[in-house]
Amino acid sequence: HATSAVPAILNRSGELIQIGETSYVKTSLTGPQFETQQATDSLPVDPTTEQRMPSIYPRLASRNEVAALEYLTRVFGFRERRESRMEHADGMLAWLEVGDGVVMISRAGPEHHDLSSPADLGGANTSMINVYVDDVDAHHARAVAGGARIVMDLEDMFWGDRRYEALDLEGHRWHFGERLSHVRERRGDSGAG
Repeated sequence: HATSAVPAILNRSGELIQIGETSYVKTSLTGPQFETQQATDSLPVDPTTEQRMPSIYPRLASRNEVAALEYLTRVFGFRERRESRMEHADGMLAWLEVGDGVVMISRAGPEHHDLSSPADLGGANTSMINVYVDDVDAHHARAVAGGARIVMDLEDMFWGDRRYEALDLEGHRWHFGERLSHVRERRGDSGAG
């Protein structure tokens, strides 16, 4: 039979997923470690294409999805799942990772699920994407150096986050944060005294 690779996709909670007659379960909560539970005469799985997908992820529309992809990777430090990119004559789909989250980038327009970019709406936003990062101070510095439009400066918030907000090239609003307890730990501050 055919021996094409089939990616194993596990949901966010690590529940068992079955592909063909081979079952997979996530064995780590912190990284992409997988364990085959049962192997039979099914399609082989290429371990380099195994991807864990979150239960929910946004799809952002852009007038120029190629520019959006370049900007989000360069300025905000997202990593593209290059093996997942789909390029067509009328647009591109790309998946970007940050931490354990994923965001999909696509072209805006009626022929693309009728999705609009904030640039199509006079800069109006209908949502904001919240992203936790490991070092919000370094992330902020990178975004500023990359030319991000900061719309809410870096500050400590009463609910326990250190955060800032920025707009991307087409006006999607991004909220980047880090738990204050992690900030104090990272800085070597016990918080006592």
